[in-house]
Amino acid sequence: MLSISQNLKSGKIELAEVPVPSCRKDGVVIKTSYSLVSMGTESMKVENGKMNLLEKAKAKPEQVKQVLDTVKQLGLEAAYRKVMNKLDSMTPLGYAMSGVVVETGANVSHLKIGDRVAAGGGNYATHAEFNYVPENLCVKLSDKVDMKHASMATVAAIAIQGLRQANLQFGETIGIIGMGLIGQLMLSIARASGLRVMAIDIDEERVNLSLKHGANAGAVPGRDNLTEIAMALTDGFGLDAVFLASGTKSNSPIESAPKMLRDRGRLVDIGITTMDIPWQPYYDKELNIFMSRSYGPGRYDPLYEEHSIDYPISYVRFTEQRNMKTFIDLLEDKKIDVDYIISETMDFSKAADFYNSIADAKSKYLSVVFSYNPSAELKRSFDFKKPSASSTVKIGVIGSGNFAKTMLFPELKNKSEVEFVSLSTATGLSAEDSRRKFSFSRIATNSDEVISDKDVNLLMVLTRHSSHASNIIKGLKADKFVYCEKPLALNEAELKEIEEARKNSKGDIFVGYNRRFSPAVNKMKKFFGNVSQPKHLYYRINAGYMEKTNWYNDIEEGNRVVGEAGHFVDTALYVIAKRPIAVTGIYTGSSRSDMKTKDNMNIMIEFEDGSVADILYFTFGDKSLPKEFIEASSSMQSAVLNNFKSLTFYKNGSSSRAVLTDTGKGHKQEMNSLVEIIKGKERNPFSMEYLSLVSMVTFKAIESADRGVKIEL
Repeated sequence: MLSISQNLKSGKIELAEVPVPSCRKDGVVIKTSYSLVSMGTESMKVENGKMNLLEKAKAKPEQVKQVLDTVKQLGLEAAYRKVMNKLDSMTPLGYAMSGVVVETGANVSHLKIGDRVAAGGGNYATHAEFNYVPENLCVKLSDKVDMKHASMATVAAIAIQGLRQANLQFGETIGIIGMGLIGQLMLSIARASGLRVMAIDIDEERVNLSLKHGANAGAVPGRDNLTEIAMALTDGFGLDAVFLASGTKSNSPIESAPKMLRDRGRLVDIGITTMDIPWQPYYDKELNIFMSRSYGPGRYDPLYEEHSIDYPISYVRFTEQRNMKTFIDLLEDKKIDVDYIISETMDFSKAADFYNSIADAKSKYLSVVFSYNPSAELKRSFDFKKPSASSTVKIGVIGSGNFAKTMLFPELKNKSEVEFVSLSTATGLSAEDSRRKFSFSRIATNSDEVISDKDVNLLMVLTRHSSHASNIIKGLKADKFVYCEKPLALNEAELKEIEEARKNSKGDIFVGYNRRFSPAVNKMKKFFGNVSQPKHLYYRINAGYMEKTNWYNDIEEGNRVVGEAGHFVDTALYVIAKRPIAVTGIYTGSSRSDMKTKDNMNIMIEFEDGSVADILYFTFGDKSLPKEFIEASSSMQSAVLNNFKSLTFYKNGSSSRAVLTDTGKGHKQEMNSLVEIIKGKERNPFSMEYLSLVSMVTFKAIESADRGVKIEL
């Protein structure tokens, strides 16, 4: 399929052929008929992409701070890789479309193949011939609705949500500052709802267009007296509400609004507007200020958007989907005319040329709609070349996120005996982006194609946690050597299925517990090599807070202890080198007990020789505190490793600093070892029994914390 993308580093816009996205259980695959270009939003994104790195940094100082925090935690090289990969990637454009459902997921209940739909959502309803969209971001269309007009539903939902934020009543009078796409949609919807409208824009043509299509009054700032026009329209009382639907760095809309508003009127911000609020005029009229967040309730909630778990209508009358449906109902009932808002309908094949000239076109067009080839084929895999016969390690990959592309693939890329053969990702753009960077021979959006690829002798499972077990099991059944990022499994049931698959497989498993491969941890282990007495190991992990919208906090991904603790359990077992016999878990830092807040835990592991490991994992520490700290002691000697940057030994009353030429966390050495294992020159350090033990320590720590008892292993 064809898909438009932008490279955030260079700003390059490209129309590329990529595989059709996979259909996940909570959504549908839609063959696109029309997609809407939101001129303001998308031209801003294109212009930002064309900035140089310094300009990008100035435009988003909060992201610069995030980069500096990453440098502190990961080091300069790893942080640079991470940032450059994010920038130098193919990112989709667009977020509003209409089309026909061609595939449905297992959990979809209200849509079927052949249904005509309007759909929305960034990274979902993109400018592409096919899109995967979760069910809650789709609205079914009747035959009465023009598909071209329906492609505006997402943007119309933004306008509707803005209107709802003002709690308007029938007969009130509003002002709209900014008569672009959002402003014109607000005008049409407001007039259909019995509201009177004053249209305000610096562009006289847009004001005249608004007057032609229903505005009761119009004004051009700098030319007209906004206050006089507002008072004349409202018998001297002032506007009931003013909506900021513009994108400007000028503070003039904020300064002019209180002069137009009535006493206790409302101001609603919809666009990206500078808001330096002058206290006196807002205080004098006791004005109410509201922010409108995108399409409506449900936006940015993964449960609603990704898993299509709806809000009860008795508690949330209008969600983002219901806002979209409100617009579709207005179209169906022919209560609004939006045809004039579409400045041009353009064949999608011209999309790249259009975007490259969008800076000149944004004042010319209110909106542009792309039309799509109805005969586009649903193709999910592409072959680009034959794998080399000379390469020893032939890699197949499922999932290719930022971690894989910055921490793992670069360590494998330049090895002559290694070849990237086959790749599957959820979206075609992601697959194509990785192919270009790492020269994969084949790409697909169906993981089964990678697993069944006979050329692959190393299968790397780098997906989200919830799909680790299923992909590992499929890989083992195909007799592959499977590398999987932690965790191996999310629960004991999954672990038992993996164990059973391993018994009947000619393949093997390697889990990405990279810390044990780091030079620092190995120096620490060697330091205690001749010690026969029990050891005490204290491992503190300042994991850091994650927003609820982060995929790590998805209800299906377990919790962060399940997802990450295996790293630290493995490191403790590796350094102490004795069998664990019991585990105690205690939740810390939170009185909440639901599964998604069990992210703070103290895990104490007891070993057969009397050794003890204390692992303290928490998310409430300050960002400036180094992420990882290990202190180990035995036989009157100690070692302290501070975030893999420094290692200090204490013995015979004095201290000495170890020389660390490599301060990484072992990813490089881990990948080197993995290659040697596939070549047959090293043994896999992870037996199935050991991997199961690491997972069980984590599971039993959680069970121990839930029950309040120590659990024998």
